[in-house]
Amino acid sequence: MSLQNIFKFLPEVESPKTRLDFKTKLRWTLITLVTFFVLAEIPLHGLEENALSRFEYLAVILGTRFGSIISLGIGPIVMASIILQLLVGSKILDIDLTTREGKRYFSALQKLLIFFFIIFEAMVYVMMRGLAAKEGFAFLVILQLILGGLIIVFLDELVSKWGFLA
Repeated sequence: MSLQNIFKFLPEVESPKTRLDFKTKLRWTLITLVTFFVLAEIPLHGLEENALSRFEYLAVILGTRFGSIISLGIGPIVMASIILQLLVGSKILDIDLTTREGKRYFSALQKLLIFFFIIFEAMVYVMMRGLAAKEGFAFLVILQLILGGLIIVFLDELVSKWGFLA
């Protein structure tokens, strides 16, 4: 199975068919912000007591809420983007970003890499006891982190297609 076949199954936020007005962009940007702040308040079920105490200073520096469903934040998106740009820039991957097809291939490959990093980082956070799960809850915590990571990806895509970043 080639990458092109896998790319067909990747979910995405549909692009608008017409040019968006200011009110529409404002509405979608506000919906995204409110959703993000609400998700930051949803705690991960199954964490040990005091599991987050070691992160209190790091959370201030990174501007995140460890222990919430969006603990991964934009980390997987940034990591995948940097690695893919380095591979393309150094010509290890030969993708022509001047063509429409090259840009679509790059975006699809980037999304696939983001999904990989969401799963990988969620597993590392829990298995390396960064986010220490109670006995028997490791799988549940990993699933919650993956769900939160996927939501962040689609919120990012939503605001970049429908919000002020469009």
